[in-house]
Amino acid sequence: MLLRTFLHISGIGAKRELMLWQAGINTWRDFMQKGPELLSPRIFGLGKPVIKRSLAALASPAGLSELAKMIPAREQWRFYPHFAKVVFLDIETGFNALEWGGITVVGLYDGNKVEQFISGRNLNEVRHALRGYDIVCTFSGTSFDLPVLKKVFSDIYLPPAHIDLRWVLKRLGYTGGLKRIEKEFGLDRPADVRDMDGLEAVRLWQAHEKGDPDALALLCEYNACDILNLKPLLEFSVSELEKRLMARAGLTG
Repeated sequence: MLLRTFLHISGIGAKRELMLWQAGINTWRDFMQKGPELLSPRIFGLGKPVIKRSLAALASPAGLSELAKMIPAREQWRFYPHFAKVVFLDIETGFNALEWGGITVVGLYDGNKVEQFISGRNLNEVRHALRGYDIVCTFSGTSFDLPVLKKVFSDIYLPPAHIDLRWVLKRLGYTGGLKRIEKEFGLDRPADVRDMDGLEAVRLWQAHEKGDPDALALLCEYNACDILNLKPLLEFSVSELEKRLMARAGLTG
């Protein structure tokens, strides 16, 4: 979908993007090659420098940073799977998340293994742990996880692109919290954390600080569940959004 994206051109919205596809302009290279013949001089004139920048960025090792500034935030799902190095992220906090130490656990999942950074142990290492990834994927990370991380760690490195599945899934008709959506997809959690919520996660951290020997392990299990199911949800969302867009345009893929 990335190479089909024209929404970063001034004057091109969702309807005009569909019209470009229907006219046979399905990629950035199509735009450059077919645009002079198929498009109005105004649209081609507006789009030509943007698409040239896009192609140049695509060919550059560091070009994703440039592209991420150009593609609207709500459309950054289109980066996947063209850029496949994705890290799934979720944080747990105390009652005051923005205070130093308010973050209790940061969980990262690269699609193969879970890595967790825990307050009082290795939390500070998260500042550099996301290097090497193209995309960070969260659920509600736009309003919570990423702002909190940037507030607590002013020098934290974050990948150039961000996919917030809460809003991607909402476009597909799935609303509510992560656990509710997981149930709609038949994604289950272990019995010992199935009914937990964010408030219980806060209480588990408090219990850990008071010496409960089992609380931290349970909190980390809860945190891991918050990221493990993001991968199948991302793959479904990207595939389904592309399918629906192609259907609207009368195309098959």
